[in-house]
Amino acid sequence: MTGSIVLLGASGRLGGAALPLFTAAGFEVIAVSRTRPEPRRDSMWIGADLTDQRAQTAVATAVDRLTAGQQHVWVVDSVLDRSGVDAMRRSIDAATTTVLRLHTNLAGRGRTCVLIAASTTAVLAPGLLQTPYGLTKRRQVVTYARTGLPGGALLLPQLASTPPFPSRCTFSEAAQELVNCALRGPAGFTLRIPAGVGATTGPNATAIHSEGSAMLAHLYSLLLRRDSMYAHRAAARARLRLTPRRLRSLVDHRLAPPELVRRFTHRYRLTVIDDRDPRFTPTHEGADRV
Repeated sequence: MTGSIVLLGASGRLGGAALPLFTAAGFEVIAVSRTRPEPRRDSMWIGADLTDQRAQTAVATAVDRLTAGQQHVWVVDSVLDRSGVDAMRRSIDAATTTVLRLHTNLAGRGRTCVLIAASTTAVLAPGLLQTPYGLTKRRQVVTYARTGLPGGALLLPQLASTPPFPSRCTFSEAAQELVNCALRGPAGFTLRIPAGVGATTGPNATAIHSEGSAMLAHLYSLLLRRDSMYAHRAAARARLRLTPRRLRSLVDHRLAPPELVRRFTHRYRLTVIDDRDPRFTPTHEGADRV
């Protein structure tokens, strides 16, 4: 047995793909979700709505009991409610608070909470190309970094069941990256960019699949569909379409261009490991602002 994995959001698409992979890698999985994942004999389940503070406390207590005797407990944050902007924010904030409760609870007993957070390259997007989702995930990543939690966050591309565009990866591929992080063992908090992110080259590297007026898309996301994550994403892509083609590769977060990564690490004083280029590992101690 490699150790215990507390998988937050285990019934979601990413969590559901990760659960059997963690088990196959030798981890004892404690699944945490509102609805029960597909029943498995090799994992435990804690039913909890993490937006309820009482549920957060119950999860922390149960994890402490179920992992008694283990010095290191891995916590995987794969929580994301995609039903709307407000629900997305609530789910991410609830996951963040739960992780910090687990960290405090375990630290009080001389034990270590090691975090693996499923994040996204959207945190890198510059201001005019940002979305509510990207900003919320950015705040979460910086909050995690400030706590001094060992582990880190993966900056994944947009996920899909089957990737129709080269800038995406499947849930199974992303889940394997989460497992790989756990198998590397505890370390200081880092952001990791997987090798496949932004691997597309050639004339389609910065292709933007968006139709219609950028102004209309922007107004639509602000006035008519303010709670739609998809409307905000479409508006951001429409704004990107207005950027001269020769500059898109420098600001398109889907490609995680090195300059965007450097600006992000410098602003928030974070450490990034870019698996696309082992030589590129900008390091800064501690985060200073959100």
